[in-house]
Amino acid sequence: MIRPKDWEDPVVLPEAVAPKRVLVCFDGSHTSERALAWASLLAGATAAELVVIVAFEQPLTMRGRGALYVESIRDELEGEATELAREAVAALTGQGLNARGVVVKGEVAHAILDTAEDEACDLIILGRQGLSAELRGVAGSIDRIRERLHGSVTDKVVRHASMQVLVVG
Repeated sequence: MIRPKDWEDPVVLPEAVAPKRVLVCFDGSHTSERALAWASLLAGATAAELVVIVAFEQPLTMRGRGALYVESIRDELEGEATELAREAVAALTGQGLNARGVVVKGEVAHAILDTAEDEACDLIILGRQGLSAELRGVAGSIDRIRERLHGSVTDKVVRHASMQVLVVG
């Protein structure tokens, strides 16, 4: 193993710039509530704008079979996501913080990453695990195996984000 040239140098703290805009991922889970709390703490200290994202995957149907049922589920999911975003933003603005919400349909990790880029966010704050992890219980064994193979939303965001990511447990 080859040591870096500066191996013996004293520890140096690199410059850290306070974020101006922070994307906070929210799905109603306890860990996403803790992500809101950390975002609140950070924004209170830095005056950063908080963008609360609630992302959801739209259900699919095959060649029109069940299309009306899927449309009603999609509308219900979008309504619930909009309400979650509204509640989260109200909690943050109630503390005097600058916050707004966005609701995005699509694969959740991609929605988070794309929104962070589109909104020019300096930081993403999200929970270690989301609502699906809280709700799955014993029946979620297959989901846990799938996560091990494909990675969770948090894993994907951490691996592919072009900005800093704070994961809250």
